[in-house]
Amino acid sequence: MIKTVSATEAKAKLSDLMKSAVKSGDSVIIQSRGYPQVVIVPYTEYEELQRLKERARRAEAIMRLQEIARDTQMRNEDMTPDDAEALAEEISREAIESLVRKGVVRFERPVQ
Repeated sequence: MIKTVSATEAKAKLSDLMKSAVKSGDSVIIQSRGYPQVVIVPYTEYEELQRLKERARRAEAIMRLQEIARDTQMRNEDMTPDDAEALAEEISREAIESLVRKGVVRFERPVQ
């Protein structure tokens, strides 16, 4: 059962509210001026909420990447595998040259 208390009551009874939440597994809503502001939840429930949020974030990222892949495929339907390989090589070379110019990476030739 979810319990609701005022911020003043929560301040006075924080330790008891924490123990109650852990023991019962129930949440405690803390209100200020009659509006919910925060919730005390058992740590195990918090961890589960964090896992669910991360799972949802990853699912959203995968969905967006799949949309980008489909869009890219549609825009490049006429590109041959050889054209795609050449383009990838050109982009990679430009990226490496840019990193070298910026001093981010350095290539040294082996001593012979």
